[in-house]
Amino acid sequence: MINDALAKVRKTVQMLKAELMPTTEDNSLSFLSFNEDNYYYSRLTEPQKTVYSIILAGLLKIEKEISIPLLPIEEISTTFSAVTHDNPMLFYVSAFSLSSGMYSSHCSFIPNYKYDRQFILQNIKIINEFLHVFDKIKTKSDIEKEIYVHDFCLNNFTYDYSFDGYSYSVLGPILNKKAVCEGIAKCTKLIFDYLGVTSLVVSGEANNPLHGSQMEGHAWNIVLIDGKTYHLDVTWDICLTKNTKRYDYFNLCDNDIKKDHVITDVIPVCSTDNKDYYSLHSMIVSEPSDLEDYIDYRLKREETQITFKIKNLIFSESILKQIQEISQTQYLNNSKYRASINMNYNPSQMVFEIFLQ
Repeated sequence: MINDALAKVRKTVQMLKAELMPTTEDNSLSFLSFNEDNYYYSRLTEPQKTVYSIILAGLLKIEKEISIPLLPIEEISTTFSAVTHDNPMLFYVSAFSLSSGMYSSHCSFIPNYKYDRQFILQNIKIINEFLHVFDKIKTKSDIEKEIYVHDFCLNNFTYDYSFDGYSYSVLGPILNKKAVCEGIAKCTKLIFDYLGVTSLVVSGEANNPLHGSQMEGHAWNIVLIDGKTYHLDVTWDICLTKNTKRYDYFNLCDNDIKKDHVITDVIPVCSTDNKDYYSLHSMIVSEPSDLEDYIDYRLKREETQITFKIKNLIFSESILKQIQEISQTQYLNNSKYRASINMNYNPSQMVFEIFLQ
């Protein structure tokens, strides 16, 4: 049964590609390809996987009703959630209802489409055109792809405080260049799917690094790089980026992400703790006392904006004061600079950015 359902999905994908690109040989709509290794699909039972495949095929064809084997409503909800988590291109469906006859072995899955068919197909074409921007990095390594995608998002997207309806899907970043965390995480996964980088969208709660300690609903990504899984929160790095690009939430392990995130999904373990951006680029300070040499080294390279991360310490006002004093002294002791300094910092992740006024 499940093999038949998977075959139906693949046939539907090919039909949709033909409908979208009827006069060209452009089969680059790889974000529509079905992957049996999709994370949320892989966690389902065999009956749920069958229903997943049937629902996905029907949604790709924008069917008004989809006949599926009857399962308990909780299992169908779990399966639908898996479909939408694994497939960010389904920007056009938000919910569903069910209809079934008494004693029937099947039921009708009725999707709630947010847009009409013409709008959906038109925007799938727009998404495909957008993804071609990343063709030039398809031959790069996964870590190079990840850095490029991260920086692309920082350069082109902003957080949407108006909470526009598009902002919760890939349409927000692609059409309006702004979105909330859910839209940014889905768009990030969509790009990774196109580039062949394994990733998933994670749901939970987090402290916004700009707004203090209040927890709020949040979404981010987990990405597989060189056989290891890492947390990647592009949204928070977008919010933190001002004078320089920030990588506070780039390739974090579970212990680090849990400093200001609460994970509500069942997700892969992320245990590697030395592949974050600051570790990879020698921007780690073991303790405040090492900061003097670090700043001196950066100043000799004529850098006036210096970012670093302090590992294995918890933020405190005394540590902050120590960093401020060391930074001020080092700047003033350098003959080239006679100015006050300013500082941005992320207390949860212990990342500090200092620069001349």
